[in-house]
Amino acid sequence: MHDDRALVEGRIDRVLRERIRPALYGPRVPAEVEVWHVPGEPVPVSVALAADYVPTSAGEAWGPPWGTSWFRVTGSVPAEWSAEVVELVVDLGFDGATPGFQCEGLVYRADGTPVKGVHPRNRWVRLRADEDVLLYVEAAANPDIMGYPPFGATPLGDRATAGSAPLYRTVAFDIAVYHQNVADLIADIEVADQLMRQLPAGDARRWELLRALERALDRLDVRDVAAHALDARACLADVLASPANASAHRVSAVGHAHIDSAWLWPLRETVRKVARTVCDVTALMDDHPELVYAMSQAQQLAWLRDEYPDVYSRVRAHVAAGRFIPVGGMWVESDTNMPGGEALARQFTYGKRFYLDEFGIETREVWLPDSFGYSAA
Repeated sequence: MHDDRALVEGRIDRVLRERIRPALYGPRVPAEVEVWHVPGEPVPVSVALAADYVPTSAGEAWGPPWGTSWFRVTGSVPAEWSAEVVELVVDLGFDGATPGFQCEGLVYRADGTPVKGVHPRNRWVRLRADEDVLLYVEAAANPDIMGYPPFGATPLGDRATAGSAPLYRTVAFDIAVYHQNVADLIADIEVADQLMRQLPAGDARRWELLRALERALDRLDVRDVAAHALDARACLADVLASPANASAHRVSAVGHAHIDSAWLWPLRETVRKVARTVCDVTALMDDHPELVYAMSQAQQLAWLRDEYPDVYSRVRAHVAAGRFIPVGGMWVESDTNMPGGEALARQFTYGKRFYLDEFGIETREVWLPDSFGYSAA
């Protein structure tokens, strides 16, 4: 029998990359954008809201290393889109190759309330069709410290040596129609395709997935992906619903973001990174009731409490609902090679007390995903 596996797998890659993912958004119109470049260290949102902004447009350079620029985005949703799902699509000049180690942003409403983060893998803000757009984006021009090869010497680690030339150019601030059915199709294809490629070539289920994916692409008119996405998804429904063999494990996934409290960025950037991450997570929780998220490091939650009370109130609500899970009893994810026993004991003393006082939770586990070893202490 002719083995066409490589041809079909190449077709899946190509159609997903060239046709389906670009069809996630339909019509779009550019928003009006103004910018204020912060002259020094980051400022509170109240200062940024009162700043003097100047007009800018897509393609303009911004952001010296470790600098901050605020973008004020205004516009309106076209009346003919009143029945559509509409989003603001933000591209600060992202490099899509990595999810981090580059520019990121935190979106605020005009009253100073944080909405969600934007980064290379999450560029959208949901809009309401019946109200004008007025949003602020606090954009952080974080440089790629890792470089190539990684961990090499670099002048980017200190603002005194990093230079002042802009690192990024904005690409888009667009108001666009979002196609949920295309997003669902992308998720179905990615899950089926990734599962298929993990199975041995001789596994019957691998071929079932391959043929289902092939049928889905046959049913899809790539000239109008949104109109035919449901037909394509129907071809994948059975294989995605089919359980593994009776002896297979059942796996549950819990979200987590591993954030080093101090690593290749200024400490103040860790605080902002935590806020961006938790804003995203709580926004996703609002849209996906089944999502469960685990967060370690009491220090990072204390930063949210002190610096971002609106975000922290969302955390407390989701903790009470049992969906946002504080884990690990330590104040930070400690190194365990250098500290002595007394230092480690104090990590637990302060960390466990914080969780108990703030959430009424007695943590009973250690969370050390990146400790590089364990000491005798």
